[in-house]
Amino acid sequence: MSAHPRIRPGALAAAVCTALLGTVLASPAAHAAGPSPHRHTLSGSRPGYATAGADAGAVPADQRLTARLYLGSRDPGGLAAFLRQVTDPHSPHYRHFLTPAAYQRRFALGPAEHRAVADWLTRAGLTVTRDTAHYVDVSGPERAVRQALGSPIHHYRTARGTVSAPSGDLSVPSSLGTEVVAVSGLSAPAAAHPQSHRTTTPLHPLHPLHPRPSGTSVTDADDAGAVCSPSFGGTPATGLPTAYGATPAYAPCPYVPAQLRHAYGAGGAHATGKGTTIAIVDAYGSPTMPADADRYARATGDRPFRPGQYRQQVTPKDWNVGSACAPPASWAGEEALDVDMAHGLAPDAHVLYMGADSCLDADLMDAEATVIDHRLADSISNSWAEIIHSDPGHLTPDLVNAWNLLFEQAAAEGIGVYFAAGDCGDSSPGAAETGVNCDPKTTTAQADFPSGSPWVTSVGGTTLALDRHGNYAWETSMGDELSVLTDSTSASRSSASLTSAARASGKAWGPLPGVFAFGGGGGASDFPQPWYQHGRTPAGRHGTPARRTTPDVAMEGDGALPVLVGLTDGGAFQLVGFGGTSAATPAFAALQADAQQETGRPLGFANPLLYALGGSAVFRDVTDHPAAAGTGPLTVVRDYGPSPTAQAPSDDQQRYVLYALGRDYGLHAVPGYDDATGLGSPSPAYLRWMRRTGGIPR
Repeated sequence: MSAHPRIRPGALAAAVCTALLGTVLASPAAHAAGPSPHRHTLSGSRPGYATAGADAGAVPADQRLTARLYLGSRDPGGLAAFLRQVTDPHSPHYRHFLTPAAYQRRFALGPAEHRAVADWLTRAGLTVTRDTAHYVDVSGPERAVRQALGSPIHHYRTARGTVSAPSGDLSVPSSLGTEVVAVSGLSAPAAAHPQSHRTTTPLHPLHPLHPRPSGTSVTDADDAGAVCSPSFGGTPATGLPTAYGATPAYAPCPYVPAQLRHAYGAGGAHATGKGTTIAIVDAYGSPTMPADADRYARATGDRPFRPGQYRQQVTPKDWNVGSACAPPASWAGEEALDVDMAHGLAPDAHVLYMGADSCLDADLMDAEATVIDHRLADSISNSWAEIIHSDPGHLTPDLVNAWNLLFEQAAAEGIGVYFAAGDCGDSSPGAAETGVNCDPKTTTAQADFPSGSPWVTSVGGTTLALDRHGNYAWETSMGDELSVLTDSTSASRSSASLTSAARASGKAWGPLPGVFAFGGGGGASDFPQPWYQHGRTPAGRHGTPARRTTPDVAMEGDGALPVLVGLTDGGAFQLVGFGGTSAATPAFAALQADAQQETGRPLGFANPLLYALGGSAVFRDVTDHPAAAGTGPLTVVRDYGPSPTAQAPSDDQQRYVLYALGRDYGLHAVPGYDDATGLGSPSPAYLRWMRRTGGIPR
C-alpha cells in the first residue's frame, strides 16, 4: 500500500472440479485468440498503464519472475449469508461470531483445494515457495507464468519508469475460479501512505510545536516562543492583520487525551477499554516505542502502560525498504500517533502494534492477516490509505477482492476493522494541486481504499472546539484553507480592501481566500451501496446505481487544531502536534474498545449498528457551519514559533499561518449523513447507550 499504501469488493463463486486440471492450461496461441472457455478471467488484473502505446516489449521467456496468488473461499454464498446474519443488529444471530478455527473449517479452502492449486502451478513449470491459508507464492520463468496465467508479461513505460505487467487480464482454469481470486507481484506494486501530518505546511521549514500543558495560562509566548490559546478563540491575535473581516485568534494548544475523553464521553469507571485489545497496523516500527508512549502519558497527566499491556511484533531483519515506500523513520510519527491515541482514549485496553515489513499490499496484508487468523485483537486501527484511480494505477480489482475477503473474515470472527478516510478531501486532481497529503497521481474524485471497502468502518475527521471550561463547544468538518503573512501590496486583488492597520504594518494575509491544504477524506467508492447504508446515504443519480459512501463516522483530526503526540525524533524526545484522520481512527477504535467494555461482549463489524443508530442522540450532527460557532468566520492562527535560523521580520512569514476552517475540498458537511463527516461524531450518549442496552437496538 502507500506513506503513502493504496488500497473493492467482489462476489466469489463456483466449486472445485479437479478432474479438469489437465485440460485447461492455456497455450500462448490460445491466449492470442482470446479467452478460453475453459478459463476463468481475473477481471481487471491487467493494470491500466499496460496499454499498447506504452508497450516496451516482452519480458524474456527465460527471465525468472515471482508472483503471489490470493486464495478465495470454499463457500462464498454461505459466507455472504452468514455475514448478513451475524452483523445485522436485528438478526437473532447477531454477534454469534466464529472462532478462527471454525472460520477455517467452514469457509476457507481445505487441503484438497490447496493441492489442486499447487498441482496446476507445478504442471505449468512454476515452483511453489510458500503456501498459506491466504495465498500461494510461486517463482519460475516468464514462459511458465504465461502458461499458468494465460497472459504474456511485457515491459511498459510509465511516469515512474519502465515496469512490467501482464499484457492482458490474467486467467486461471475454470475449475479454480473460486480458489484463486487475485494475483500480485507481476505488476509494479501498490503502496500505502500514512494518513497523518505534522502541524506544519510546505510553505516553511518543519519544526515541532511546544505548547504549554493543558490548563495553564497563556502568556505572550511559551518556552519556544510560540503562542497558543487555552480554548477556541481564547487568545485574539491582536498583533496580526485581520482576516475575513475579523481579528483571528491563536489556535488552541494541541489537544491531549484527557480533553478528548471529556469531549466524547470516554474515561471514568466504565469506559476505559478494560478487557479489550486494540491492534494497530502500520509499516515498520519505531525502536523507541513503548518508552515514548509511557513518557508521553506521564507528560500529559495519564498513566503509562502497565507491564504487558503493550506488545509489538516487528521484524527489522525482514523489512522491505525501498523507493516504493517512505523510509521507516517517516512512519515513526504515525506509529506514535496511533499508539498515543489508542492508549489515551482507552487507557485500560491492551495495545498490540503489528508492524508490516513495508507499506506494500503484500506486507500489510500479512500483518492484517496475522491479527485476524489468530484473533489477536477485538479491533484493528489502520491509519493508512491508497487510491484506486491513479496514473499509473496499480491497485487492480482482483487485488481489491482479496483485501475484502480478509475483511469479511474479520467480520465473521467479530473483529472490527477501522480505516482512516484520508486527508485529501475528495482526492480529486483539484484537491491534489495544493493538498499536503494528497497523491498527485489521482485521476478523479474518489473515496480512498481500504476505507471505501463495505466491510470496514471508515473514520473521517472533524475540527473540535472546546470552550474556556474545557467542555465541548462545537465541531465542524475537517477542511483547512491556509494563508500566510505577505506584503500588503500583493496580499489581495484589491488593495482598497486592506485595513489601515495592514497598510501601516506592510503585512496582510494572502491569498484570501486561502489555499486548500488539508481535509478529511470521503465520497463515493467503486462498490455498490451495502445493505446497511440503504436509505441512509445518497441514492444513485440519473439512473446510476447507489454506491458505498464514506466516511461512516468522524472525530477530531484537524491539522490546524492538532492532537499532541510524543516521539523520539533526531535522538530527542519531543511533544509534537499531529493532525489527520490518522488521529481520528485510533481514537474511534479506542472508543469502540470502551463500548465493548460497556456491553461486555465483542462488537465486531460496527457499520450495521452505527447506521441503525443514525440520526439519534448518540451522534452529534456535524456541519460546515455549526450554529454554536456563531455567524463569524471560523479562523485560527497557528504560531509555529520563531525559526532558529530565520531573521526578523521575514521570520513572520514562516512563523504564522492563518487557517480558515470547515472548508473541505469537494465534500460538505450538511444536516444528516454527509460525505465529509458521515453520521457525525459520537456524543457522550453513545457510550451511555451501549451500557444501558448492551449494544442491542430495541
